[in-house]
Amino acid sequence: MKNLPTFYGFKVNLEDRYEFAQQRRLFRLGIKLNTPNVCTWSCPYCYMGSSNADDRPRLLAGEELAGEGLNKDPAWAERMKGWIRQGIDLGVKAITLNGTFEPTTSPNYMEIIRFCRENDLWVTLVTNGSTLNRARLEDLYELEVNILTKINVPMVHQDDPRYNLFCEIQKELSGRGNAQETYEFQRWLIEEMIDVGFNRTLDPAKTRMGVESVITTSNIEYLPELVLQLRDQNIYAHIEVTKVQGFAHNNRYLAPSKAQLQGLFEVLAHQDKSIGFEPWEPRPPYVASSCHENLFRLDIHANGTVRPCPGVEVTLGDLNHDAMAEIVRHDKLDIIRNLEHYIEGDCRNCELFQTRECYGGCRGTVFQTLKSQGFSEREALVASDPSCWKVNRVLDNGTSADIFDRSLQSKPLPA
Repeated sequence: MKNLPTFYGFKVNLEDRYEFAQQRRLFRLGIKLNTPNVCTWSCPYCYMGSSNADDRPRLLAGEELAGEGLNKDPAWAERMKGWIRQGIDLGVKAITLNGTFEPTTSPNYMEIIRFCRENDLWVTLVTNGSTLNRARLEDLYELEVNILTKINVPMVHQDDPRYNLFCEIQKELSGRGNAQETYEFQRWLIEEMIDVGFNRTLDPAKTRMGVESVITTSNIEYLPELVLQLRDQNIYAHIEVTKVQGFAHNNRYLAPSKAQLQGLFEVLAHQDKSIGFEPWEPRPPYVASSCHENLFRLDIHANGTVRPCPGVEVTLGDLNHDAMAEIVRHDKLDIIRNLEHYIEGDCRNCELFQTRECYGGCRGTVFQTLKSQGFSEREALVASDPSCWKVNRVLDNGTSADIFDRSLQSKPLPA
């Protein structure tokens, strides 16, 4: 039986993840680099773009996390290095680098990567790849960086009868340029990464290359073929549920229903088993994986604001005047990291939650769904994941998980 491809680098077992939470330690930091406040892509599902933007994902002047001008601030990199050092003191071994938008548009992204590697931190760069070329890929390979890039449909050649359709879907979900050029660039990027060697390591079933795709109504039927292609090349497949968050509020039609998600996950689980991979239990938010990140991760935004993760929009502190060692003691983070004591709804009695194989689904999906439907912040922190087909009640008061599908149809609440 084959192991599914996973990223190379420091790993923690299940027990250690819970120990990190109990000891108020960290293992991973998510870093949002000092990117400009508009992206090189215009993804209609972008979780960071303002829901008040009507043309493309961007942050508008005056918004809390806009970080206006930080990409031109000569002192920014040294501040970020100091914040990362605070994380190292709390046990950090791994860094996930993205940006408010495309991280490689930050003038300091290579400087931060080199700093992290000099301090023995494993780095995963999450990028659409739009600014990368062969030389830069070779630089990142030599630095032993993992890269998670993006494509939303299978990779085929022009003689495939679906070629034009896939070009159009990729354009729709990246929101940029000529359809064929957009699709061909992503194919080229992935092929170049393979040629450089990102999908080959000395450790079997480990890889330094991943492909991310969100599950939307446009591409859901083609994702099994994409996953099959990635498995065949020893590439980590990061296929995740779309959150109705940020700019995605303006494009709720893209988010599949719970029944559609269940169907996809079950097809993919059967497909993996049929080709000899280890079996896995279908459940959101990721294909063949659970998310335990809230147990040992914090997200640092470019302006120093700290949140638990991209989906849980709760501000825990500001590193410009708060120490990270104090932020990890925040009372709201205590709830997030101790859900075994606090969680409500059907997750509490689910075998997967009780055996710690699942940590209540995607806490970002929970938070975004409940907040968009007018529930309190506390309820949004402790509810069961309404996108999970095992869940009927999300709160102890009997609130139905139907709110997930309802949230896909409703308009965002007024700001």
